[in-house]
Amino acid sequence: MSTTHHPTAAEDFVGYLRSYHADAFDGADPIEEVWSRYHVPDGDHRVNGRALSQKKILGNIRSRRSLGAPYELYIHEVVVEGRAAAARYTIGTPMLWKVQSATNVTLFAEMAEDGRVASTIGFSSSRPGWSGPGGEDPFDDAARPAPGLAPVSPAQPGAEPTPAQDPAHYLRAYYTAGYDPEVPVAEAHDQFHTPDALHHVGGKLMQRSGVLKALEDGRKRGHTYPVEVHETLREGNRFAARYTTSRDGKPSRPQEILAFGEFTDDGRVKLVRSVLDPGYGAA
Repeated sequence: MSTTHHPTAAEDFVGYLRSYHADAFDGADPIEEVWSRYHVPDGDHRVNGRALSQKKILGNIRSRRSLGAPYELYIHEVVVEGRAAAARYTIGTPMLWKVQSATNVTLFAEMAEDGRVASTIGFSSSRPGWSGPGGEDPFDDAARPAPGLAPVSPAQPGAEPTPAQDPAHYLRAYYTAGYDPEVPVAEAHDQFHTPDALHHVGGKLMQRSGVLKALEDGRKRGHTYPVEVHETLREGNRFAARYTTSRDGKPSRPQEILAFGEFTDDGRVKLVRSVLDPGYGAA
């Protein structure tokens, strides 16, 4: 049994991601021992809308270890609040020259009282790509923001206070205003975002003009997108949220979204990255 210190998820979520993957992929300890070192037995784990049993998870790890292939772990983003955390990371496996198989993982996790992971819910998708972090700066744990933001004032006299400390309110209010034909699209955007805000939606980058056009197109079709927020986390000026929305409120196939964002000091959002359910629209 290894005598190396293995950080729990509650102790250091970034350290947990690195240590767990190293032990699972490169370690010599039994797979069952590695899993229980970091996770509560019989926890609830859901990926792309489907429940994964511990037997299935261990089988996947066993297959990955049997390859004996090197891997690269790129942690892009981590938000921690209390005993909950959200993260985005990529596992790269070299294939040929600089081409690699990249597995993108986005997850929300709950930690048990003993610090291990009790449950996770998230998305995973694989694709070929180039070696490296995919154009993103790596997450710097040393640059973790100071907790809390000072109260903010309304952006304009008489305007509603911006939701600097409530990601759930931001999501509900922005989706409502964005598809309300009585609210000019520029006003709907600028009330909640800085003029230079960046919107990453399903891997597509949009700036203000692109977002305004998308809102206008949706309004012309008479669409609305009611939002149901399931979970939010905030750490300093960064936040993460897990929510679902459905076009025109139809419950037949709601779209689940995992979002990461960053507030400015005045409470508006300057960056939001929305990761969409990879299986949305599949038969």
